[in-house]
Amino acid sequence: MLKALRQSFITIFILLSPTLWAESIGLQEILAYATKNAVTLKIKQTDVLIESKNVQSAESAYYPSLNVVYTGEYNQAQDGVPFGTESVGGVTISNGTRYQSSLALQLNYDLYHFGATDKRVEVASTELDIKKMEWCSQEKQLHQQILQHYAGACKGTIEIDYRTQMLELRRKLYDMKIRLYKAGKYSKVDLGDEAIYVISLQRDIENISMQYQEDIIKLSQLSHKDIPKSVVLLPLKTNIEDSSTQGYDETTEGIIINKKILQKKDEISLQFREQLPSFGLYSSYYYYGTDPKDYDYTISRINKKSWNVGISLKYNIFEGFKHSSNEGRLKLELYRLEQELEEAKHNYAYEAKSKITRIEELKALKEHEQNLLDENYKKRDMLNRLYELKRIDSITKINAEYELLERALNIEIRDIDAAFESALLNILHRGTNQCSPH
Repeated sequence: MLKALRQSFITIFILLSPTLWAESIGLQEILAYATKNAVTLKIKQTDVLIESKNVQSAESAYYPSLNVVYTGEYNQAQDGVPFGTESVGGVTISNGTRYQSSLALQLNYDLYHFGATDKRVEVASTELDIKKMEWCSQEKQLHQQILQHYAGACKGTIEIDYRTQMLELRRKLYDMKIRLYKAGKYSKVDLGDEAIYVISLQRDIENISMQYQEDIIKLSQLSHKDIPKSVVLLPLKTNIEDSSTQGYDETTEGIIINKKILQKKDEISLQFREQLPSFGLYSSYYYYGTDPKDYDYTISRINKKSWNVGISLKYNIFEGFKHSSNEGRLKLELYRLEQELEEAKHNYAYEAKSKITRIEELKALKEHEQNLLDENYKKRDMLNRLYELKRIDSITKINAEYELLERALNIEIRDIDAAFESALLNILHRGTNQCSPH
């Protein structure tokens, strides 16, 4: 008795060992690995870092600028006048033959420009926020692609399994019909049809197997994780999260387009403020040295000369309609963004409704298919009893088993389709609070 039990245990272990030792992986694990390793997301993160530097560049306008300017020159008089200067049209003409050196410390500070600097910083900060959201949007697109190939691979695994069983049954039917044909009880045409069924199933299995391998390769490419072809894919879940029904403005794409609208409004405001006067502070501290014969003495004898401080006002009265043209362009760009937002909201509402309706229909079809499958099981059991009583032939029994496999395959495919639509809905409608940490 113990020997028989041990033998049975060994047999079961051998049969199950490929499944036990095969690597298994789920969708969430692949998505997490892709988020961590995908180069496309790393590029988006680099874009965020680049934009942060642009914000710092815009903020630099809050600080004064300090420059050091050195000038060394030689001046040759042509009129014989040893020294003196003349000024014509704002240009100073120096007389005399000499070497000159000057050193100037210059300070400039923008005192007031009606908030133009603040608006530049706001525009840059909004662009930084958009880049951060674009990382989340890129992650969503990546996860959608992975989900599509994962669902395809899951269906491929199921179809290969079921269609292989169906092929075995078809081969049995074909062998039986060959014997009936040789006995003169089956037509050659019907036998040819059965051969076509077998060949078609073989072709379907080959095509599905090829597509499965392509899906696995694509999963490896997108996730940057080496996934073997022998991997066991864990089933998809069919639940719909509450967050999937949130409004468009709460989704990543909704936040991005709303921030672009806000940014465009700030650009219009900036365009107006730049037309207003700007008030600035300037100051310079001069050192000067000169010598009629030797340039080196101009450096060694350079001394304090003068310093100044002043306030400037700049107001562009006319620039060839530049500002009005830019303002018109910015307003049109704002209007276009508002149109895009309206269209996106419209499509979002109907796409969500369509996907939820499809999920409900798939569940209803699954329930219907399940009822039919239960009836098929009853039919098969009944036919098995009739077969044991020799009331029916083997062909009728095998046809019932084949029909049962077809029905079970349809239910499995419905399950995967419903799970795919549910998972896709959750990904498409993610908000920023569901974006992976980065």
